[in-house]
Amino acid sequence: MTQIWIIAKMSLLENSRKQVFHVLCLIMLAVIAGSTLLSIFTEGTKLKILKDLCMSCILFGGAALAIALGSTGIPNDVEHRTLYPIAARPISRSRYVVGKFFGTFLTVALGVFAMALVFGALIYTYQRSFDTFLPLATLFALLEVSIIAAISTALSTIASPAVTSLVGFLIYVCGSVKIGYFGSMIERTGNSFVKTLYSVVYHVLPNLECFNLKTALVHNDAVPVTYLIQVAAYGVCYAAIMLALGSMVFARKEV
Repeated sequence: MTQIWIIAKMSLLENSRKQVFHVLCLIMLAVIAGSTLLSIFTEGTKLKILKDLCMSCILFGGAALAIALGSTGIPNDVEHRTLYPIAARPISRSRYVVGKFFGTFLTVALGVFAMALVFGALIYTYQRSFDTFLPLATLFALLEVSIIAAISTALSTIASPAVTSLVGFLIYVCGSVKIGYFGSMIERTGNSFVKTLYSVVYHVLPNLECFNLKTALVHNDAVPVTYLIQVAAYGVCYAAIMLALGSMVFARKEV
């Protein structure tokens, strides 16, 4: 764990200096702060739109950061040859991949926490009380971010940053509409071969909708504890599988 933490800390410092991190964070914070212009609506409607808009910014902003940073971490180390001094040390490639993942995740978590703090402050100004469900919604947004970061890190071991970013974004979009779109597509398909193919794609894609607690946050709905535990376990296992696959591929790759 010490070796993984050292690589993660180096990756965190490197990612925090990247312009894409600052630009995306500033854009999302500006959109969240700009939601105060919803004064034309009534108080109840304004608060619901505020929660919906700000939570969408956190989810999309976190995913965009995870894709942008996760797709460039390992390829940049290979291109700039900063990987060679690390590879010369007694550090396995699997620990290196996991360390890069944690560095990406921690960097994105800093941006997400900044957005959540601004979001929480806005909610407090509107309803004069803190929303106790916001920390939980933010935590599950980070679980979604961990899956996207793991996928981007795994893909970056075999593809260029541009290809990794494109594929990662497509997986994010497909995973976000998995149940509503692909589920109904499977039900409407009559051909058994096509239905089997769709089913395989359906089960391989991550179910990112389950991490989106925006509806419960907006409407103050209760979420069963058993559901939260199942979703959390699913997120951890999916991210671990992606990192394991990425580590296996990177261990056999010549750099």
